[in-house]
Amino acid sequence: MFVLKDKIDVPLYIQLYQQFREKILSGDLKSGSKLPSSRKLCTDLRVSRNTVDMAYNQLYSEGYIISKPRNGYYVENLDFSSVHITRETFYEKPAVTDNQNTLTQYDFRYGKLNQFELPIDQWKKLTNKCLRDFADEMTIYGPTFGELSLREEILKYLQYYRGVKCTADQIFIGSGVHYCLSMLCQLIRGTTTTVAVEEPGHHITRLTLENHGFDVKPISLDSSGLNVKELSFTNAKAVYVTPSHQYPLGIIMPISRRLELIEWAHKNNSIIIEDDYSCHLRYNTKPVQSLQSLCSDKVVYIGSFSKFLFPTLRLSYMILPEGMVDKFTRMFDGYPSSVPFVIQKTLELFMKEGHWESYLRKTNRMQKKKHDALVENLKKEFGDRITIYGMNAGLHLLVQVKGTMSEEELIERAYMSGVKVYPTSKYWKCPENSLDSTVVLGFGGITLDEIEPAVKLLNKAWFECNR
Repeated sequence: MFVLKDKIDVPLYIQLYQQFREKILSGDLKSGSKLPSSRKLCTDLRVSRNTVDMAYNQLYSEGYIISKPRNGYYVENLDFSSVHITRETFYEKPAVTDNQNTLTQYDFRYGKLNQFELPIDQWKKLTNKCLRDFADEMTIYGPTFGELSLREEILKYLQYYRGVKCTADQIFIGSGVHYCLSMLCQLIRGTTTTVAVEEPGHHITRLTLENHGFDVKPISLDSSGLNVKELSFTNAKAVYVTPSHQYPLGIIMPISRRLELIEWAHKNNSIIIEDDYSCHLRYNTKPVQSLQSLCSDKVVYIGSFSKFLFPTLRLSYMILPEGMVDKFTRMFDGYPSSVPFVIQKTLELFMKEGHWESYLRKTNRMQKKKHDALVENLKKEFGDRITIYGMNAGLHLLVQVKGTMSEEELIERAYMSGVKVYPTSKYWKCPENSLDSTVVLGFGGITLDEIEPAVKLLNKAWFECNR
């Protein structure tokens, strides 16, 4: 007996094919058994003749059945005694209701952007131009470091806005920050077994370093950022920092601490890996020049377009000190670029025609409005019952709620009220040192009008429901 369901995302002919296949594999249909005629089967199952023919053709093409002229289809003579049979499972489509999609009304997910704030039309036009005008360039693998013309555009931008000191030959284009970091890990593996990181810091950065076999040493932070004195007591020959806006606490490393860190690098013949992830977005404060601009020979500088343009672009860049370029070139000679040519060329045109700077100005204004509105509404609703970290840059805030609720309870209560917030404990290598009762609120994907009602729901979830 065959049962076909029309409320699942599997075509009827595939369902029929899979049920026949299962019966053949399990022995329910013996070798040599004749299959029902397609005319009879389509009548019994109330499906089209074409559905049955397509199922039979698939079984025939895979060798499960044979055709005898003017006599129909028969099960092939096969031995399946050593085959493990897995029964096919079909899932019905859920009934559609007005609020069926999700309980969530507002999502403070970090890393998400609002599609209506992105330059999709411009990007589409430039992509079509690339496909039309540069088709021949897409027939070959790209250079290891990425397209030179894009690296030159990146260089002009970074020299003007971040004060970096390098040439285009020192810029490597990779598919995401952690891809760049993975390449760097292979480069420095012979010079150190230990890499120091900020505590707290991005958990994927820590995982990337650990996956490459490094002993990762967490270094505590104070009001000026990474504690260099604590760093000096380790055997690390490399340190990963986010000095322009520490992730996730938002600390800006002052010039005195930067000089102290540079002195450590020179004294110990070590490198500093500078992740300048939030350099594009700053609010209510003036941008801080990059650490690389102070010490180009000891700093590996990493940045990204993905976080503020399109996350799925997976396009980042890494500036190597001049003394590391030759070794990098030898190690990865012949590796094709990990970023597709059409994406690199589209970004090049996007920058060359002035769209990137225009978009940055526009998105800075919009994200500043959302940042300020979120801070204002949090203070208005919660007052001194919360502490806010990470203000004035980037696309997230950390909110520590005073009281006895755990991180897990805060997240669960918010979710049941229609708001998604996210954990912070994963940012600590030693979770016992993490901030109690603290969650992440990313505001990149939420609209300005959604902020006030979302914060009101959080207040209701965390405090009013206790009354």
